[in-house]
Amino acid sequence: MRAAIGRRHTADDIRRAMELVRRAGFLHVNMDLIAGLPEDTPEGFRRSLDEVIGFGTDNITVHTLSLKKGSRITLEGIRIPTMEEAAEMLDYADPTLRGAGFGPYYLYRQKYMSGSFENTGWCRPGGTGWYNIYIMEELHSILSLGAGGSTKMVDPAGNRIERVFNLKFPQEYVQRPEKLTANQEAFRAFYDR
Repeated sequence: MRAAIGRRHTADDIRRAMELVRRAGFLHVNMDLIAGLPEDTPEGFRRSLDEVIGFGTDNITVHTLSLKKGSRITLEGIRIPTMEEAAEMLDYADPTLRGAGFGPYYLYRQKYMSGSFENTGWCRPGGTGWYNIYIMEELHSILSLGAGGSTKMVDPAGNRIERVFNLKFPQEYVQRPEKLTANQEAFRAFYDR
């Protein structure tokens, strides 16, 4: 499944990262799961969701696979779960998250979503991830720091939106500080106009 969607990390990498997060004392953690990924099954999705809840995170977004026209999944005809299988995954998520003390706090849809389902952000009390809401709206600027981050600049009149993207992988991000400097300069220049 990871190779089909271009991911290099493993489940053990995530477990180690969560242990580091726990030891560092982060108060809030958002984790994302995607229902309908290639080669996933309803049982595999259930195991993943149960493990993520077990990490103690207080914010979980359950996405539904959105098939982009130019993605490898589409171009190579990679098998994805059926609409019924994706529905089974989502049908498990709702009562399981509610039973673990989570409630939905935002929902959005994208084009080309598997089964025409939606993405839902869930959190425990106090765990609302405002970033998740702000990134979907076209009303707020977001200055992103860290590998894989996306900065969104919205002019106060709402007439223009621009984005700049940080380098995806942590090692590249650390080794190329000039990219971070360029992104910060783009943010500054956007508001100096």
